[in-house]
Amino acid sequence: MIDIYGIPNCGSVKKALAWARDNGVEFTFHDFKKEPPTEALLEGWMKQIPANTLVNAAGPSWRKLDPEVREACKADAAAMKTQMLATPNIIKRPVIVWADGSVTRGVDEALWAGKAH
Repeated sequence: MIDIYGIPNCGSVKKALAWARDNGVEFTFHDFKKEPPTEALLEGWMKQIPANTLVNAAGPSWRKLDPEVREACKADAAAMKTQMLATPNIIKRPVIVWADGSVTRGVDEALWAGKAH
């Protein structure tokens, strides 16, 4: 059983959900819009994925942030965490928590295949 986090209309999340279904991987989907990540959950992810790579700095939600906010976040992981809690759409999707407790973000079907079996 894995947990997939993201937003349902995101193309990358759709790929992850389809991959899980197509490969018989049981999952629970967590919609950021209905169930934003908690501080504890985000801190757990950040233990495995650095904050600066957990954020999708190429995405429109990040680019819409005030430049001063973006710079503050780049300089300080705590500020980045605060911003991710306030604006979960800046998190690179999907975030997947695997059965072994490891965390990945983004689309990587080759990696997923190795983690699922």
